[in-house]
Amino acid sequence: MIVTDWANRVIRWGFYLLFILVPLILTPWNFELFEYNKMMLTYGLTVIILGAWAMKMIHARELRIAKTPLDIPLGIFVASQLVSTLFSIDPHVSWFGYYSRFNGGMFSILTYVALYYAFVSNWTVIKKLPQVLITTAAVVALYGVLEHFGIDKNLWVQDVQSRVFSTLGQPNWLAAYLVALIPLSFAIYIQKSKFSSLFSYFLSLLFSLLFFIVLLFTRSRSGYLGLAVADVVFWGLLFLSTKLSFKAPQNSALHRLRLPFIIYHLSFIIIIFVNGVYVEKIDRYFTFQGLKNLVTRKATPAPVQQLTPSGTALESGGTESGVIRKYVWQGALNAWRGGAKNILIGTGTETFAFAFYQYRPIGHNNTSEWDFLYNKAHNEYLNYLATTGLFGLGSYLLLIGSFIFWFVKKCQSIKVSEVSIALFAGWSSILLTNFFGFSVVIVQLFLFLFPAIIIVLINPDAKYFVKKLNLPVWTKWFAVGITLTIIIILVRFWKADTLYASGNRLGRSGQNEQARVRDSRAIALNPGEPVYHDDLASVLAALSLSAAQEKNATAAADFAKQSLAESSIAITTSPQNVNFWKTRTKLYYTFSSFDPTLNSAAIDTLEKAAKLSPNDPKIYYNLAILEGRDGNNEKALEYLQKAKTLKPNYRDAYFGLYVFYTELKKPDEAKAELQQYLDRVDPNDKDFQERIAQ
Repeated sequence: MIVTDWANRVIRWGFYLLFILVPLILTPWNFELFEYNKMMLTYGLTVIILGAWAMKMIHARELRIAKTPLDIPLGIFVASQLVSTLFSIDPHVSWFGYYSRFNGGMFSILTYVALYYAFVSNWTVIKKLPQVLITTAAVVALYGVLEHFGIDKNLWVQDVQSRVFSTLGQPNWLAAYLVALIPLSFAIYIQKSKFSSLFSYFLSLLFSLLFFIVLLFTRSRSGYLGLAVADVVFWGLLFLSTKLSFKAPQNSALHRLRLPFIIYHLSFIIIIFVNGVYVEKIDRYFTFQGLKNLVTRKATPAPVQQLTPSGTALESGGTESGVIRKYVWQGALNAWRGGAKNILIGTGTETFAFAFYQYRPIGHNNTSEWDFLYNKAHNEYLNYLATTGLFGLGSYLLLIGSFIFWFVKKCQSIKVSEVSIALFAGWSSILLTNFFGFSVVIVQLFLFLFPAIIIVLINPDAKYFVKKLNLPVWTKWFAVGITLTIIIILVRFWKADTLYASGNRLGRSGQNEQARVRDSRAIALNPGEPVYHDDLASVLAALSLSAAQEKNATAAADFAKQSLAESSIAITTSPQNVNFWKTRTKLYYTFSSFDPTLNSAAIDTLEKAAKLSPNDPKIYYNLAILEGRDGNNEKALEYLQKAKTLKPNYRDAYFGLYVFYTELKKPDEAKAELQQYLDRVDPNDKDFQERIAQ
């Protein structure tokens, strides 16, 4: 019994800490402060929970796993992700996830499913989870309020006072997190009104209003839509279930709901009237200040947008997010239609970054984020479609649809608790916020564990799959050993990331020897991560160049050899990563300064990158520079024209054409390029005007 009791305690606190620490954790030492830490912590706590569960079953001499309504859909979903991983264009990324995120890789999927079964099989030892969720969210929200008033405004590049993100790292992620929990605060409030003091009654109301205010501070439109869905689902099901209930007088039950419904929505209306929702078309008519302006006719003049050298208000204010999202979504569809294999099983689990490079629309080059890397499709459903095909998206929708069908059916047949309805409403909001974004670690935990909580609340007497285990007693210590081993590996990975982050910063500041030491230590701790090898390759190239400038040919050659070896490891591990090919091009370009024959190798390497990212104008611009160094001016002109075609407002391409035509003694063609830029893009470019006048 002692072993079982301790195992139960570990499982219980493992789940509590999962929902407490994952939303809160962030560190200043990692390459990615938020999501990487949350994912690594999730891995660690999952390993501890599973280890305790294994010990518990070994001690009881039986394998005991709860049967649930989602067993078959979950099995199909895992199978779809596994198939896409096995046939991925980048197996490393498909297993581990895109570096710095890691959420979405095969290991993370297995983690969430394992947590689902660990919860439903051990739910009797896990109590007060709703209170833990709400209390933690209150801490996150309170920090969001402080952030709005400038507590950490000097720590971030972003204007965090304008759009808060608290401990989640991005306003839309914070909004999705809070929206998923607002209905739960509703439910606790309603229950408190029945059984507890007036203080508890209004304390629960205060939580809801706090979450709503911070949601407004995020200015997340997807969050607003998610709240609308959650609100309709929660109150709709609540009133419907009350109407269908035959165990209590309908009038008293409905009366109990009317007052909270009115108080909540009236409170929200008052907050909006005072604060606004930061949407001009709404605030103009539904806020105090907006109505005041209408009455006094003091309309605020619209800001004048200034054109930039890219032909739009991109670099000054940025392309509107809806336009960018349109191109990213189009890229996802292009990737899915890229071939029979992509249609069926996609490019590979979590490989959207590489798929988008290959299939991105040309129109995306006219946005302010034309040279950004997207590791997600900014639409969870299209992300699954592009990376896991019809099999992956179909299984994902089957999982969602199966749970909705089961829950609605239960609501029609039995009296479902307010907490269950609240969790379902919050879970429903994720389906909407994911349509305009993608899941992060805490939201993904909600997506898998909210159904688990609901299932055990509705079916507390679930059946179990039971199989006798005739294992020696000592095998439970074997489970402990495996748990500790994996924890040590995770700690090594985490430490490696901090070293890589430090090395990356040192390299960018020119402290290459210190950067080399950090990157080398990171590789020693986690040799399988290609990002570390790629970064070390760049650092070694810089050291090689320094040695060459100091006339130390032996050291220069040695560093160059090591640099190319590290680059080869990165490319061998992730051959579809365009950035690794670009790094290798830079290496050859660097080494060609003291070995001109390597310029051709740089051209060959960049041409491979062009095949992986055929619509990237910057690749063709750089190819033109390399061809020009080899004296292939006609080829350089061809590449520059290609770059200009892909991005008609690409200033560098116009200037490059001007330079090459000037070198070829074709002044008319040279000036024509400058004039074309002035006519089509930026008529106020003084540098181009002066060059034409010369």
